[in-house]
Amino acid sequence: MSATPTSPTSARRSALGAARVITRTELRLIVRSKATLVSATAFPFLFAGFVMLQAEAARNAAVGMISMILAFFALFAIYLTATTTLVTRRQDLFLKRLRSGETSDGAILAGLLGAPLVLFVAQSAVVAVVLVFLDVPGPARPWWIVLAVVGLVASTLAASTATAAITPNPSAAQISTTPYMLVVLGSLIAAPLLDHAWFDLTPGGAVVTLVRSAYELDVAGSPWFAIAGLALWTWLGVDLTRRHFRWEPRH
Repeated sequence: MSATPTSPTSARRSALGAARVITRTELRLIVRSKATLVSATAFPFLFAGFVMLQAEAARNAAVGMISMILAFFALFAIYLTATTTLVTRRQDLFLKRLRSGETSDGAILAGLLGAPLVLFVAQSAVVAVVLVFLDVPGPARPWWIVLAVVGLVASTLAASTATAAITPNPSAAQISTTPYMLVVLGSLIAAPLLDHAWFDLTPGGAVVTLVRSAYELDVAGSPWFAIAGLALWTWLGVDLTRRHFRWEPRH
């Protein structure tokens, strides 16, 4: 008697279920690790206190503030956490054990990346409540901020897997993550100062352009060009991951 073939719908449900289990496990590990928990979650609370002390200034600088918040949360909650998690799980052979089972590669990565994504969403929600409470002006075109968040999250997740692919061990992650962080923060700061359209091709510059477009402020480039820039960084990260990511420890 032949085995009953698994339908595509059942396979997708199984993959989603496996990813959720991995995500919940990773979240519990993050909560248990004080160092990871502090580095990944302290920023929204520190920011909330800062904004409450500088409420008037915050109202006059909503664009720069939102751009900086999104970039910092993406870097610390997603990029650093995801990169370190992937490298650590590979080093202790957890990835190899998961892959030896029935869980697909996509479900494994989705589960491991899901925990940092949950942290990012939670942090952003906390700050959004604070901004509303302080009556910070809202954007006239909020869809540009939505696209900025989606593009930033996608490019950051792709960057984390690409960085993990070239990082030999957890201790080296402190060094290997530095270049991308400098690119994001450097372009985030330089874009409004130099006011050049080519900054839309950088992660930080693209976020600045999209947030400024949401508030109907003048931009040197174009929000569509900025979206293309984030898509380019996402594609680059995915391509590097496909070519270089390893499931067993690098030597």
